[in-house]
Amino acid sequence: MTKLGFLIFVATVMVISHLCVGQERSDVEETEVEGKHSLSFIIAHARIGQGRDMDGNRQFTTVPSISIDYNYWISPRFAIGVHTDLLNENFFIETADKGELIERERPIAPVVMGTYKPGKHWSFGLGFGGEFAEGEDYFVTRLGVEYMVEIRNGWGVLGALTQDFRAKAYNVTSIGLGIEKKF
Repeated sequence: MTKLGFLIFVATVMVISHLCVGQERSDVEETEVEGKHSLSFIIAHARIGQGRDMDGNRQFTTVPSISIDYNYWISPRFAIGVHTDLLNENFFIETADKGELIERERPIAPVVMGTYKPGKHWSFGLGFGGEFAEGEDYFVTRLGVEYMVEIRNGWGVLGALTQDFRAKAYNVTSIGLGIEKKF
């Protein structure tokens, strides 16, 4: 998928979700759950920036991933939590600092995230953590954007876009859909 195609896909998902949820009936009473905790489960595709094939040739590498995100809401606008991504395939990368070809075996990347929610649907996050797999471990910086629509009783659906920077190694861009429960 090209960058333009990716941007068109994200914009389409946001517009459709806004149109579907934007039509509210005034005779239905909204109930918001004021929970301090939230747990999200997200299924995503992760694009590996420095992906290689077994021979070391550059290739467009995408792998399926799962994210499990926990947040504690300090206030209605700010949260702190742990967001954990699991890349569910083995893949080859070329390291940025040494230029060597290495295989990553189903890495897991927990990150401590700070989240800011300026309005009802959008939230923006920044976090730091690590990626762990057989062989070498990497420091991770993560930027994230989510659009969440509450359904009822603390349940919601969300779209997520994250960008991970693995220090001196490789970058990962993930786009996914998920569910969230506030309690």
